[in-house]
Amino acid sequence: MTKPWVGIVANANSGRGRGRERVERLVRELSQRGLDASVAWTPDERATLVEQSRGDETCRCLVAVGGDGTLAALINERPDRPVTVLPAGTENLFARHFGMKASPRDVAETVASGRVAGIDLGLVSGRRFSLMAGIGFDADVVTRHHAARIGRAGAMRPTHRAAYVEPVLRASLGYKFPSLTIQVEGPDGEETLTGTTAFVFNLPRYALGLPIAPTALGDDGLLDLVVFRDPGPLRALRYLWMVFRGIHLQREGVWHRKVSHVSVTADQAVPVQLDGDPGGVVLASEGGQGAPWTASVLPSAVGVVVPARYAMVEVLA
Repeated sequence: MTKPWVGIVANANSGRGRGRERVERLVRELSQRGLDASVAWTPDERATLVEQSRGDETCRCLVAVGGDGTLAALINERPDRPVTVLPAGTENLFARHFGMKASPRDVAETVASGRVAGIDLGLVSGRRFSLMAGIGFDADVVTRHHAARIGRAGAMRPTHRAAYVEPVLRASLGYKFPSLTIQVEGPDGEETLTGTTAFVFNLPRYALGLPIAPTALGDDGLLDLVVFRDPGPLRALRYLWMVFRGIHLQREGVWHRKVSHVSVTADQAVPVQLDGDPGGVVLASEGGQGAPWTASVLPSAVGVVVPARYAMVEVLA
């Protein structure tokens, strides 16, 4: 019988120093539990590793070592084996949702226990997201922050929460808050909404713990749409204050819907973010013509190896 193994996808920017040491510790911890490991550091190696794991029942799971961006890159290889995370990023929203700890030993124990929860994913223009999509002001901040992280050699610099202060200030001064027209399809039928900032959530986690869509469920076969109607930085600050207090979903000018499909148009280009990284734009639609931006749900699209403290769906052999 072939020995069971685990694929490890690591952030190449963490390939030296503590990042490499963390991966090496995970490999040792897995070995102590009778599991071999294969590590991928680059996008090409990641794609090869996922292809090797496809349909291989001896591959127990694939582990993303890094932040939410590392996991996003992994799920967009469309693996058919379960995934899990050794968190090593800034927010680690996915890992926090499932109670995953930044400990190689804890992750190895989680993998060995083999508890798997199935979750939905969102889909935008062929790109999958596990957390959320943001359209408008939020995405403008993310785009500015991402641009500031790129060094002279084109390498992505590490980030931290304070690094968002300048992009937020610049977006507050420069973003124009163009209007969005949002077509909704869901269990309650079809509907048209208008606003200036919108979010499509799969899981309820957002940066700084903001409860924008606190009732979002990753396994209900639906996405959670939250739309903020009014434009302007002062309105954005007011919405933020309401979100901090957890009262925004009961206020006028804020809409929350359970949806299976969302279609968005705008009269000028509007930025998009997916799982905290730039995700393109809603293209300007002249006279209502042109292809809209769309998001849809992929029910039960991926399995997640979760700690014993999280709800169990099935246990791997």
